[in-house]
Amino acid sequence: MKKTVVRTHKLLDEVNDLAEQINSVLERKEKARYFESIALLHSFIEDMLKWLVFTQIIWNKSEKGVMPDGELEQLRQYCNQLSLYQLLNLGLSVDLLSYSLFRKLDAVRIERNQLVHQYWLYLHKGKTHILRKKLEKLAKVANALVGKLNDLIEETGMDESYGFLDIKEGKNLIP
Repeated sequence: MKKTVVRTHKLLDEVNDLAEQINSVLERKEKARYFESIALLHSFIEDMLKWLVFTQIIWNKSEKGVMPDGELEQLRQYCNQLSLYQLLNLGLSVDLLSYSLFRKLDAVRIERNQLVHQYWLYLHKGKTHILRKKLEKLAKVANALVGKLNDLIEETGMDESYGFLDIKEGKNLIP
């Protein structure tokens, strides 16, 4: 019987690779990859928010002492099931997101829902410049989230030895 090997990636390496990929698409003006890059950034933003909200909750709870058995797993499952709308509101509630960043991310959420329904318009009407502007805007918001990631890592003193910065293929972002 063949054993499945689950590969693990470092979160910070993956973030840097994604940034390089998006920057390359923009620099080379690869119009055919704008929509793909937009979809990738939407996925990244939602997954990063899940990780950030989960980590912020754990950090807040750690100040009160040791969590009971099973609580960490329960919180992991809860955060992995949250929608983007729920993540944004919870992120605001636990002081992860400033109101300004919350509003930018909420606008991204609304625009994401509209974009999927309007994609054919942009593509078939030759309006790739609109897709480029949307991609540039998303890249700025994604960069703000990476800043929150760096802030949280610095605040918590978390490093790679904790395992929180590892991503397992085929699994949710939260370890």
